[in-house]
Amino acid sequence: MELEAGAIPAGLPDPVDIRVRVARGHRLVICLDETVDMPAATAAAQALRIALEPDVHVIASPSTTGRGPILTVLQLVTDSQAATLRPALENLVAEFRQLAGGLVDQLRAGVSPVGDVDGDCPETVWFRDATWYLDPHGQHCRFEDPASGVVVEANIYAPDTVDPYFLLLYAQTSGRHGAVLGACVEGFHDMCRLLDLAGITGG
Repeated sequence: MELEAGAIPAGLPDPVDIRVRVARGHRLVICLDETVDMPAATAAAQALRIALEPDVHVIASPSTTGRGPILTVLQLVTDSQAATLRPALENLVAEFRQLAGGLVDQLRAGVSPVGDVDGDCPETVWFRDATWYLDPHGQHCRFEDPASGVVVEANIYAPDTVDPYFLLLYAQTSGRHGAVLGACVEGFHDMCRLLDLAGITGG
């Protein structure tokens, strides 16, 4: 089944009803008819995102039971909550960037001038009185301090880059930044919204 752009399949709850039924930490799952294909489901999710408020997110995904696609509706962090958390978020981002930059500097110091990061990378680096184990892959490198459990996933060529998933991983493993973590009920999706509202871009 194909739908026109912006069309919502018949049988979906009204956006007003959806807004009432979804709550923070309580997702609403909407099962679509088997005749609805994924492009149509994706279009429906987009149409609902437009109809709902900015702090409500809709994700389309294929069914795991062999039936029709699924729409998952999430209540994300609100504008007022994000505004309150902005100083804590900016502290987290600054800390992540400083740590990522320092670790990448140590990595590069251990690579020979004629070598490449993937093929000529040290197994560990010493930074801030700790041994960090390295796992380079493509343009990223995973740095892990096994003593503390802290993980920093950094872009080797642009360590100031802030990826929502990597930032969330750092916040989770650092043992700090509880206020930001507490607001990320929906994980990656909440972190994306916090960064967007704070105007913090990737690089």
